[in-house]
Amino acid sequence: MNHDSTNVSRVNWVLGGMALGALTMFLLDPDKGNRRRALARDKMYSAAVRTRKRVDAKSRDLANRAKGLRAEASHLMPERDEDS
Repeated sequence: MNHDSTNVSRVNWVLGGMALGALTMFLLDPDKGNRRRALARDKMYSAAVRTRKRVDAKSRDLANRAKGLRAEASHLMPERDEDS
């Protein structure tokens, strides 16, 4: 590992630590911290609900497409006699 990549790694750690400290200070602020935490919680909940709805819609769409493909394939295939 060369000297430049070590310096970049240290700078990344320092910047990451500063960002984490700023976020902690922002959320634990005694005046507006409760509101900020509630807002962040509400946004995360909303994002989770939207994601769940999108996944449900996509899974229903895929299931319906698969049923359609199966119906088309069964329509194209000749029926077999079980007696023969």
